[in-house]
Amino acid sequence: MVYTVEHTWKELADAGVDTALVTVGAIEQHGHHMPLGTDWIIGDHMARALAEELGGDVYLLPALPFGTSREHMAFPGTITLRAATLAAVLEDIVDSLRQHAFRTVILLSTHGGNWILKPALRELNYKWPELKLLWANGPLPEEGETIPEDVHAGRGETSTLLHFRPDLVRPITDAMDSPGIVGQEFLDYVGFDKTTRVGAWGRPTEATAEQGAERTARTTAHQARYIRWAQERVAALKEQQNS
Repeated sequence: MVYTVEHTWKELADAGVDTALVTVGAIEQHGHHMPLGTDWIIGDHMARALAEELGGDVYLLPALPFGTSREHMAFPGTITLRAATLAAVLEDIVDSLRQHAFRTVILLSTHGGNWILKPALRELNYKWPELKLLWANGPLPEEGETIPEDVHAGRGETSTLLHFRPDLVRPITDAMDSPGIVGQEFLDYVGFDKTTRVGAWGRPTEATAEQGAERTARTTAHQARYIRWAQERVAALKEQQNS
């Protein structure tokens, strides 16, 4: 059953609800054809649909209308919170739920600019290990959905260090290979000690200094081109006026 703020505290307590759904939207411009509240309105409806799809007992909180929308502040009606403010609001909400014996909190964001929620959720998971703070979305490996295989100390990073400082790379054995088994969002839930064998997420046995040299040349060449292009584009865009 979906419980909301229209229920009483006693109804929640009697039902023993221990899962809550927190949604964060935004109040920001959406061009000439959609309202300022688009992210909030969508979030409120999507959260209700998700709570019903989950089944079981869920405490569905009202969607938070305000997010971080600094990039839209040139448009009247946009409201933005500082990133630190949004992170603090999330912590206070989760702490309130924690004190009331909620043990699973699902976080849904319908605004891409709410990037601060990711590091905030990770910090809270490690701060309160008795809780499970979960993102509302992620890949399903068992259903064939793509997960990252080279995240940390795998082929790419090992190849780069073999190129720069091969003297610092210890002998590599097959036992050190640990390709991805879950989505990278699991690092927001548990540490590398739970998601890898020895701390490496990838296949360091496939690393070579030659790959490192090629990767370095390719990366720095692209970075240099991007930086020169971005400098020019930013200068040009700052001279324009919104119409």
